[in-house]
Amino acid sequence: MNSGKAFVCFATCVCFLGFAPVTEADGVKPFQLSLVTPLQFHDRDMDIHGLRINLIYGQSRDIAGLDVGLINHAGGSVSGYQIGLLNLVELDVYGVQEGLMNWTKGNVTGAQGGLANYTEGQVSGVQAGLINYTDSLAGLQLGLVNRSDYVSGVQLGALNLTRNLDGLQIGLINIATGKEVWQVLPIVNWHW
Repeated sequence: MNSGKAFVCFATCVCFLGFAPVTEADGVKPFQLSLVTPLQFHDRDMDIHGLRINLIYGQSRDIAGLDVGLINHAGGSVSGYQIGLLNLVELDVYGVQEGLMNWTKGNVTGAQGGLANYTEGQVSGVQAGLINYTDSLAGLQLGLVNRSDYVSGVQLGALNLTRNLDGLQIGLINIATGKEVWQVLPIVNWHW
């Protein structure tokens, strides 16, 4: 099939999926294309289970599948793979989130990778970036600056900060303020 026919086939599929009728009982769509919300195929209150492409900014409720764009905003949770310059998730992430800035207001089960990662809840898995923050970590933080109130696992970076450490910190400066002795140590800090 030549490229012209392939494009027509792709465009037909996109239009068919994107302009399917929406009803109250029909809260899930397999495809979303957004220029900027509200200029998108489906309303921001729809769940997308499949592929969501956000050319500039897109907002939907729950996303399950692949979420790609410059600015990706999920009003609910994301299950799958999210990649963009800025990823904002109002609830939880189950899977992988990659971008320059990842901000999850709930929990992350899986991985966050980016320049800056900010999770208001718990990260169960890996958080890797220049600057990482989470309220609670069960896994690995890898970055220049790592901050978590509760660590059960490993922080690896130039500056590692926590209040409660149940694991290991490896870096130039390691701070665990909840320890009775040796709260600040160079190279390695531990507490079990």
